[in-house]
Amino acid sequence: MCFRGLKPLMVASLVFSIGFLYGCAGMEYVNKKGIAYYHTELPAADRALAAAKAAGKDKECPEAYKYAEKMKDDAYKTYWECRTPEALKQANEAAAMAKGLCPKLPLPEAAKVAPPPPPPPMAAPTVSLLASPLSIDKGKCADLTWSSTSASTVSIDPAIGKVSAGGSRQVCPDTTTQYTITAAGEGGTKTASTTVTVNPPAAPEPIDKLTVRINFDTNKADIRKADAAELKKAVDFVKKYPGHKISVEGHTDSTGNAKSNQALSERRAAAVKKYLLDNGASDGDKIKAAGFGQSKPIADNKTKKGRFENRRVEILIFSR
Repeated sequence: MCFRGLKPLMVASLVFSIGFLYGCAGMEYVNKKGIAYYHTELPAADRALAAAKAAGKDKECPEAYKYAEKMKDDAYKTYWECRTPEALKQANEAAAMAKGLCPKLPLPEAAKVAPPPPPPPMAAPTVSLLASPLSIDKGKCADLTWSSTSASTVSIDPAIGKVSAGGSRQVCPDTTTQYTITAAGEGGTKTASTTVTVNPPAAPEPIDKLTVRINFDTNKADIRKADAAELKKAVDFVKKYPGHKISVEGHTDSTGNAKSNQALSERRAAAVKKYLLDNGASDGDKIKAAGFGQSKPIADNKTKKGRFENRRVEILIFSR
């Protein structure tokens, strides 16, 4: 378990408790960067470097000393990132190098001292990207939050570009969009993605509705004189809402097949729309007609009364 992201006081309390129970086996008090106890390999590397410096090795072979010191510092950095096994390995290598600095070789062999080994390979980048919320209504925004390690450049597409190693940003896409973060470093390249879904706008709610019962002949959509009184109510109803959007929607019962009922409902809605226009109820660009066939029953199609209620034309009034 790694406690190196906690506050110093909390870390000290936790380590003290663990030490009380287990005797701090394999740990040593250092109190560096607010962390009180470290695995013994790290302070051992500190002592090895200090001993080498006391022996004058930092001046006798400065380049090799600096390299061992850097390896020790890198071990602490790796440890603070909670990559403990890798950190302990680096610390052991730094201690061994410090103890072996400036070897005393026979004079003829002195020129053959090998250069210090190359630095260990860089760790591969890590990266994460999250969106909150994942789903938004059009015109709303979401927050992208990301983090990365071991990366020299980090960028987010589309439309964002280069960003810092970690952070957050608000995005307001017009359509559903997948965002991808790319972290690149000496250890390679990693990517992560998240998608913000943009919901389609909700259908508007009508502010008023009138249902008219017109006795169309079977399988026909012709307006009959006998229905004039019912249609007069429709004209008067629409005229109460000048300038508003009007939807005339036709419905049938389930007698017959669905395909023919759909076409029939569309013809009957169009016939009522034409009647409204012919009688000056509204402007042509304000009225639309649609048919729904037998798909939206309001009563039981198994009864004569239910089928009568389902055979209807609805006139819906919407805001301007």
